[in-house]
Parts: sequence; structure tokens; C-alpha cells
Amino acid sequence: MALSNIEKHYNKHKEDQRLQQRHGIVEFETTMHHLHRFLQPGQTILDIGAGTGRYTSALMAEGYTVKAVELVRHNIDVFLKREPSADVVQGDARSMPFLPTASADVTLLLGPLYHLFGDEEKLKALNEAKRVTKPGGVIFVAYLMNEYSILSYCFDEDRITDLMERGVVDSDFHIRAKADELYDYIRLEDIDRLNAAAGLERVTIFSPDGAADYMRTRLNRMSDATFARFLAYQKCISERSDLIGAGSHTVDVVRCPL
Repeated sequence: MALSNIEKHYNKHKEDQRLQQRHGIVEFETTMHHLHRFLQPGQTILDIGAGTGRYTSALMAEGYTVKAVELVRHNIDVFLKREPSADVVQGDARSMPFLPTASADVTLLLGPLYHLFGDEEKLKALNEAKRVTKPGGVIFVAYLMNEYSILSYCFDEDRITDLMERGVVDSDFHIRAKADELYDYIRLEDIDRLNAAAGLERVTIFSPDGAADYMRTRLNRMSDATFARFLAYQKCISERSDLIGAGSHTVDVVRCPL
């Protein structure tokens, strides 16, 4: 994916606001819920692909030392306007020579793999995250899921026939996005294959948003009390194996070898 395409997207896409809308709140709060299971006081966190710094800001407010890396200059400018004291540097998740080896207790990789196409490019980011994370440390890796895109963009927008004829969707309904597109979408078996190639061991895997992206308008109509129940529900069912993979995102929590 050319940098210019990603920049064009994030220059107009208000990522800072997305996680403050109800479907984004579900994703953010569920991810933070699982992060708190692994974080310990005094740990150092690395946020790779930090976007506009929503996770970094929250973790800084809790007293953690956070180093953020972000590819898009516009996102960094938005980030620093809100959080002037943040330690953020521009960089590519696939190669971060400015970061010392084994420097983070917990590493977040919550966006870069959305924009990397094919195993080779994704493995560059996974292996670099593995390098900068301490042995025994954990990495939170986010992916965009195939079935959400098939249902929401291919069928719902009546594009499926054209996309299959062009080879973007194969006969098994697996999206085969090309590098000139913005996002890549994968299935659970693809994640398993990447972990095996990177030598990373899964600790847990969860859906941070579940049905939230399918229910955006319904979430907005809910009372505050009902929405709070929905948020509790998503946290409760987020690790259910029968539901993972159906939401728009999946977060794989993997441990670096000792």
C-alpha cells in the first residue's frame, strides 16, 4: 500500500472521532478491558500504528510509560494537539530501527495490519513487533475480518458479482485484496498461519466489537442504560469461539518466546 493512499484516507477520515461514537466505544472499551488483564504497574507500552493516540492517551492517564509510533503525519498532528506531552514518532510498523530490541513489556499493533497485504508484508510487522517486545511479553494484534466485509460491503452494497468477476473475491468468498486498495481482510485460519510463521503463541483471541458495527444505528437509539448493558455483554462474550471472526475486527493476543 502506497503511503500516499493511506495519507489520503486518514487526512479526511476522522479516526479520533470514530472511537468516541458508540460502535467505536464498544471496540475501545472491550480492548481496554482485555489490556487490563495483562498490564502491571510500571510497565512500558509500545503503541505501533497509534493513529490519533486514543489508546496511548488513555494508558498515559493511567500512569503507564507509552511510546507511540504512527505512519501518518496528520494523525500525529491531531494526536499532539490533544496530548502535547506524548512521546510519538513517525515510523513504519515494518521497520523501526529507532526502537531498541526488547524495549516494551506490552506492544499494541492495533492498526498496521489492516493496510498490509499478503503474508510477507504482515510478517514484517509481526516480526518487528516481536523484536521490540521483551521475551515473555505480549502483543495485541488487530485484524479486519473477511466476513464483515463480505456481508457489509459486498452483499449489502450489491457489489459481490462484480468483485467476484474481477477476482477480488474468490469462489470461497475470501477477499483477495490487491495492494492498491486500502484494506486487507482475513479469516481466523490466516491469523493462525501468520502466528506459526512468526513463532508467536496465542494467549487469547477476542472480538472487540462483535455485532456493534452491524448495529450502528441501533446502538445510537439505545438509552444510556441499555447501551451500558450492551457494552457489558460484548465484554462478556468477546472471547467466545463461536462468535470470533464475525465482527469487523479481531484482536489476537500473542506471547513472545522466552
